[in-house]
Amino acid sequence: MTGNAAVQEALAHPKIVAEHPLKASARAFGPNVLDADGPSHRAFRALMAPILSAGRIAEYKESLMPGLVHALVDSIAGIETDDFYNSFAHKVPYGIVCTILGIDASLENRFHTLTRPLARLLDYPTQETDETHANAAELLRLIEEQRASRTAGAQSLLETIERTRDRKGISLTDSEVRSTALLFFLAGTETSSAFITSLVYCMGRGIFSLDELRDDAVRDDYIEEVLRLYPPVQTIVRFASEDLTIQGVEVPRHSAVLASIAGANRDPRVFDHPDRFQTGRSLKGSIPFAVGGHACPGAMLAKTEFSLLVEEIAQRCSEVVITRDGLGMESQSFSHPTDFSVEFRTR
Repeated sequence: MTGNAAVQEALAHPKIVAEHPLKASARAFGPNVLDADGPSHRAFRALMAPILSAGRIAEYKESLMPGLVHALVDSIAGIETDDFYNSFAHKVPYGIVCTILGIDASLENRFHTLTRPLARLLDYPTQETDETHANAAELLRLIEEQRASRTAGAQSLLETIERTRDRKGISLTDSEVRSTALLFFLAGTETSSAFITSLVYCMGRGIFSLDELRDDAVRDDYIEEVLRLYPPVQTIVRFASEDLTIQGVEVPRHSAVLASIAGANRDPRVFDHPDRFQTGRSLKGSIPFAVGGHACPGAMLAKTEFSLLVEEIAQRCSEVVITRDGLGMESQSFSHPTDFSVEFRTR
């Protein structure tokens, strides 16, 4: 499904579900927030709510994000790189989520090394290997080790979701809590790393001067339009639990439903000149974080992170320039431009 109306209807339809016994992610992680529906899914999301509240994000914006953003811009200012995605894009999101998760900072590189191959389990088409299953097991072991050491602190994700589970009487086992924490880590870091790469790529294409991006309103419009054109999750896989009809098309029971976020965001019936980068347009219908019960719960956290990063680059750099462009794109679930070089010229 590629039309905007069809994609939105499919993603919000109660009979088009995420759960399927043969999904690689379900086999690797067990019951978890991404692969559950109905009451189980709502229970998983309830665990995440305190971590992703507006108040908690405001705290992250003041105390956690600035240091990470500043360190990243320090490392790229004045250099040219042909591998921004692998070398730099993960640093801010991994720092944020490791801190939220309560992971010792010394383990961040270990988590990055183990996590990158795991993205293949959530991608479309799925790439399932012995390595992905081994990495999932090792990450769950590390998370359990961190929880058992009690060094994470009372405000960490692990401690907060366990406390929330017990207080609300949510019927989830310790292993299900760990799996949800790991998937929060995986989804939150890999989608953000992919989109930060898209942000930098668009900055380097010279669509706006960096001085313009110092303005809060211009910066917000810029980020929203990059999200429309380069959503980090381009295709979402769901399953029809019974015979149904979407926008006049019959969908038989047990069919796989591929909902194209990328297609919905470039539907010419909704967006004039849909392939053109154009700020100021109405973004009603743009769904970079999906819709329905499985819409991304971390959207506000991600947008805050992106805005701070663009602002810091605009303040520290005179230009961001794409010096070589192979016009490549990679992945469906963690989509980002590839095969390009970018230079960050300082003021």
